Amino acid sequence: MTSYFMTPNGDTLKVGFNLEVSADGDRVVRDVRAQCTKLVESGQLQGGKLLKINGPQSLLGSYVMAHQLGHLYSAIAVADPRLGAYVTVISQTPDYPFGRRIDMETGQPPPCTAKNPPEELHAHESVGAHPLPMGLSSTVDAPSVRLDWDGEILNTQLNGEVSADGDRIVVETKAQLQALIESGQLRGGKAPLLINGRFSVLASFVIAQQVAHLYGAIAVCDPKLGEPGLDKYVVVISHSNHRVGDTIDVKYQPSPPFKVVLCGPPNTGKTCLREGLKQALLKIPNPPDSYVISGCPDGDGSWFSETARRNPALARQFKNDYKAKFTPEFAKKKAKEIDAIGNPILVFDVGGEISPENRTIMTKATHAVILANTEAKVQQWQTFCEELDLQVIAILESDYQGTRDRIKSESPLLTGSVHSLKRGQDTSSRPAIQKLARIVRDLSLQKR
Repeated sequence: MTSYFMTPNGDTLKVGFNLEVSADGDRVVRDVRAQCTKLVESGQLQGGKLLKINGPQSLLGSYVMAHQLGHLYSAIAVADPRLGAYVTVISQTPDYPFGRRIDMETGQPPPCTAKNPPEELHAHESVGAHPLPMGLSSTVDAPSVRLDWDGEILNTQLNGEVSADGDRIVVETKAQLQALIESGQLRGGKAPLLINGRFSVLASFVIAQQVAHLYGAIAVCDPKLGEPGLDKYVVVISHSNHRVGDTIDVKYQPSPPFKVVLCGPPNTGKTCLREGLKQALLKIPNPPDSYVISGCPDGDGSWFSETARRNPALARQFKNDYKAKFTPEFAKKKAKEIDAIGNPILVFDVGGEISPENRTIMTKATHAVILANTEAKVQQWQTFCEELDLQVIAILESDYQGTRDRIKSESPLLTGSVHSLKRGQDTSSRPAIQKLARIVRDLSLQKR
């Protein structure tokens, strides 16, 4: 049984994970490649002017799809639910210029406005060394992405200090790649190109298209597959003896683990707190590398909050489509992932019940933040954290109807309240969340 579905429907390819199959990144990569091969050989994907890809995607799988299907179509556009639009990530035709949006409902470019005029100037207008499509801000000095070549690994990072939509991110990714290639830093070769870092699915299509022909293979780090001191890179494209889905081990000097679980009763806003803390950590100047994931099977991935802010109905649809069951098997797999992740800071949330499943997952944390709305619930979760030997660093009240945060104390732990943790809101500027981000950063640095 495949771990990943791909279903053609006209010029659209519907994709998504098979929630009945528990699969690691290497398995997903092999299944994506097998599905692409099957659809091409059967004639269901025959090529043409445009292919639109819609549905939950694996970052690793995006490299595979770009390489397997990119040569068949004049343009490929990938859905960005945050925008309610497809973004053209591969293009050899002026009909669908690279980096432009295609409205999900109409299938057409957005109406001509000051933000989206018809002229495509991404090859001519630029911000410093980073070209932008017409309509994207030319007043922003910092790029939305950072691609650095250290001589062994291509490090990819989204710039958390810059708020950017998917179309801007793909254009700047292509510009930075071209600069690295033209400077001779990415010169190609028979050895695999290793890629590591927090990045977007849309931009990964761009990387695959730009560098796949330069190297014998492309391998991307999957933090969930490694272990302390060992990163595992999954081969996603190969023209050599490496097989797609194989893993390449790379050793590194691990830092002491700093893994924070956000816990507390249901319906208190843990998902909103998680996303607010994620963005607050990214906005701290020169922050340690952080990795933020969901420890719940409820479909609230990292995309959910921003999608809900722009299109609540679409976010709810995707959440329902991607909802899984909270089972012992899920808990064991999630605990294994959390244990393997070696980033200096890991933040994850869990379900709202004190349960065997949450016990399995939370044993892999080192610290805890409790978000609750009654003193009795605080006491229950404090006791649970004590049983798991977790250091509680913050106890916050979820003040849903409040209009401002309140900070009661900062030491020996942060206490106070966070107001209005509502889905679809950007909570990263809330004083309590910003204070929590600084505490997490400082504690993580103390452990190093």
